[in-house]
Amino acid sequence: MVCSSKALNCAHRVVIRTAVFSLLMTALPSSAFGTAMFSALAASTGHTFKPKQQLRHPLSVPLLIRGGQQSARNMSNDDNNDAATTVTRKTYPRAPVFSNSPFAVPVKKVTIAGGTHGNEYTGVWCIKAIEKQRESLMNECDDDTANEGDKNPINVFKDYPSLDIDTLLANPMAYMANKRFIDTDLNREFSMEKLKRVKVDEETMELCDIQQEFCSEDDATLSSLPHEAIRAREIETILGPKFTESSSPNGDAAYPDPLMDIVIDLHTTTANMGISLIIPEGDALMSAAAAYVLNKCKNEYGYDNVQCCMHALPKRQDRMNLSSCGKHGFTIEVGPTPQGVIRHDVVEKTEAALHSLLEFLHLRNLELEKGDDANEMSVLDHLRDIYPGGIVPCYRSAPAVRPGELSGKISWPNDPENPNFPAVMVHKSIQDRDFEPLRVGDPLFVSLDGEVIPYDGSHGDEVNLLFVNEGGY
Repeated sequence: MVCSSKALNCAHRVVIRTAVFSLLMTALPSSAFGTAMFSALAASTGHTFKPKQQLRHPLSVPLLIRGGQQSARNMSNDDNNDAATTVTRKTYPRAPVFSNSPFAVPVKKVTIAGGTHGNEYTGVWCIKAIEKQRESLMNECDDDTANEGDKNPINVFKDYPSLDIDTLLANPMAYMANKRFIDTDLNREFSMEKLKRVKVDEETMELCDIQQEFCSEDDATLSSLPHEAIRAREIETILGPKFTESSSPNGDAAYPDPLMDIVIDLHTTTANMGISLIIPEGDALMSAAAAYVLNKCKNEYGYDNVQCCMHALPKRQDRMNLSSCGKHGFTIEVGPTPQGVIRHDVVEKTEAALHSLLEFLHLRNLELEKGDDANEMSVLDHLRDIYPGGIVPCYRSAPAVRPGELSGKISWPNDPENPNFPAVMVHKSIQDRDFEPLRVGDPLFVSLDGEVIPYDGSHGDEVNLLFVNEGGY
């Protein structure tokens, strides 16, 4: 994917049978993400937020504090004074929240999807673990020792009871075949044009466990379509609808009230991207959620390589990914890890981001239930303390330069005898350096005869790399 430093743009997309890596640009202080998080919040609440004077480094502020105030330990330089000085901050006055604000409506119905790409096993492991937690809770009895054998420190059903959580194995056939997809990338099949090609037999689906199975009958019409096109329509039917039959391409034609409040899609990558939190542009609630997850993963879980990425597609109707079926969408992408492999550390990173996201949603729900009676510092108040001025580091996707793509990419030629084999390889200086800058003249590729091919500036004088040498592309 690529980003122009002038336009603050960047993105990543799949190109089948073409070797591709993505480029991103570093966000500036005036980044769209920072604006989305608090300026959009201010617009939705009718309240203007002013940054407070910082008493210490903002990232050292604990995110979850109870009791309506917080204490900061400022260690004295006086050798004779071993006691910590306590500094008390008042909470922000609660801003009025209008009914049309995304912060005014609780997020209840949650679907967590894994296996959108069938050979990305981490997401499947995570949703299987969640179903184990559901089973554990259902089997729980009054005996406190009933679940002593359960070693999982978090049970999402116990810890986040305000959420109605379900799981979805998105592409069961590709999962069973240990393939990214059967015919085409499922995560690009959720546009209005593609979804409306498929007529779903609701009676057939009622008799089928769509959460786990491919449910449509193989009739003459469906047999001409890719497997993932049909599966996408099934998924959209149970999570959405994303569109109605009367939807028009003018404006944002996405259905405003789908069944799922949020769809969380779990992915992995072979690229060195750490924990990447991918959100859509223009969704203030998801911007705040990403800010919360970013801080918690870095400062509570201790992960260094955590990034926020924003897809530059403000309208839900323009998003072709699975998570766009819900009212809100959030994608967690963790790497590096090989395809078809489960790594303990990658599962832990994915679950850390997932649990942080669920915690944010649950805490917001509790605050809405308490309303004006709440005396505690709100989650959004904490975010304002942590991120001065509401500016959160973020990468934003670049516009596509070729028809049919959702974002800018740099591709390279393939071997004439094998379209799956690249004719050039990625230069060692950029391998495993996702999110780092690339400038005109820097080494980019190496040919079979050893020639170094430099970056020609086709996407801007300076760009940042993302999904470098991703195996799925």
